[in-house]
Amino acid sequence: MRICITIGGKVHCFTIPLLFPPDVVHLPHPTNYPELELAASVLHLVRALQPVIEGSTFAQQLADVSSRFVQQVQSGLPKGVELHQGEHAGR
Repeated sequence: MRICITIGGKVHCFTIPLLFPPDVVHLPHPTNYPELELAASVLHLVRALQPVIEGSTFAQQLADVSSRFVQQVQSGLPKGVELHQGEHAGR
């Protein structure tokens, strides 16, 4: 992503640095339930971003969206199977 500013009729563009290199985010491989891997990846990304975005409107919106996604994935799991959030949930 770049931000561009026009100064004196000339456009100046600057690249916005990324918090994570693009190769860190991987889409799940075809598995029986790729949404489960994607949900875990989303939660991990939200936790990793927390120190940078904590207290911002964006942080709350990101947490809300990720929570709804995890709930959606949870509702599609077989009866008796649950998702637990946390570093080593359920251990």
